[in-house]
Amino acid sequence: MTSSPLPADTAPAISDNGSVNSGLSIWRLLPLAVIALMSGLGATVWMARAGEVCLIGFLRAEQSVVYAPHSGRVESVQARSGEAVKPRQALIHLTDESLNQEISAKSREVASLQAALEQSRAKAEVQMSLQRKSVDEELLRTRLESAKFLREHYAANFEHVSLRNFAKGSSTTRWLAATPDLLSQPERIFDSIPTEPVVTPDEMKFSAVMRQELARNLAEVNKVQSELCDQHIAKLETLRESLPEMIRKAAGVDVAEAKLAQANEQLESLNQQKAAMSVTSPGHGIVGAYSKHVADPVGVGEALVTIHDRERPFVEVDVPSREVIKLQVGQTLQLDFAGEDRTGRVEFICPQAHTRNGESDSWITVRVRPAGKLWPEVAIGSAVAVRMK
Repeated sequence: MTSSPLPADTAPAISDNGSVNSGLSIWRLLPLAVIALMSGLGATVWMARAGEVCLIGFLRAEQSVVYAPHSGRVESVQARSGEAVKPRQALIHLTDESLNQEISAKSREVASLQAALEQSRAKAEVQMSLQRKSVDEELLRTRLESAKFLREHYAANFEHVSLRNFAKGSSTTRWLAATPDLLSQPERIFDSIPTEPVVTPDEMKFSAVMRQELARNLAEVNKVQSELCDQHIAKLETLRESLPEMIRKAAGVDVAEAKLAQANEQLESLNQQKAAMSVTSPGHGIVGAYSKHVADPVGVGEALVTIHDRERPFVEVDVPSREVIKLQVGQTLQLDFAGEDRTGRVEFICPQAHTRNGESDSWITVRVRPAGKLWPEVAIGSAVAVRMK
């Protein structure tokens, strides 16, 4: 049996139908290929993570708790939660009405003591001027008397030496004739000049000796009086030097200065307490949540806020006690920060287990520190996936 040939116009139609069927087959196979690819990837991931335990931990940071140095009331908050702060940056300011009243009363006391001190100093200046004038006048008078006594001492001493020489030479020397009162009236010695010298009368010798002794005694007395004046001058000069201190004490300047100094120290102490009412950050970090707000009362030593150190973050995760045997200090773990993979190293494994919410299972807290690439900047307390094999 022989087949009859197809018409020529049907050949293209058959060819077009074959192309259409081929295109439909490719589109039918494409979803299957995608499903197969995803299945392969899922199987690969499953095989890679076979035996892994995925736990949820929380990002923490080293923290410093800031306590109230003084009781009072919160006046203002100067750094918001989540704000980065530097050392000694103001966080919160407290106020204490009783402390403010003490500062006001002490300030008034300091002003009063300052006025009393100025008054005492003014009185001391007046007394100083009067006393110094009196001492200076006494010094001048004593110096003049000392000079007078010294001059009389030299004059008497000179007269004594002259009369002594006269007495020594009177026994061998011949003198002009004269009356016994010649020594008291020497201007009469030239009234009459005799031609022959005669020996000095005994009355004149005796008078010369007496006047010699009198001159010697007068010289000694004047010397002693001059020395007494010098001693008195030395005492007056010492008194003049010590006069300021004596008058200051007599006027109460020292007592007023001591009281003012004590009051100033007390005021400074109160101001330091007030300055301490401004609570500052102990170091660099992030401000956590405040436990007190504006107008809240605060007791001394009460916690106010926590400062988190972003430079020292860690992840804290609770591991089932049956799985903790897989961990050891220094072991590397995989972490997932909201889709960003990082690594961490086990730093600490708590030696004591605990339970959560009345569960029968026990948990052990593990602390994980950064290792490798820096961890992303996420909020403290964020959940972090921890994978362990």
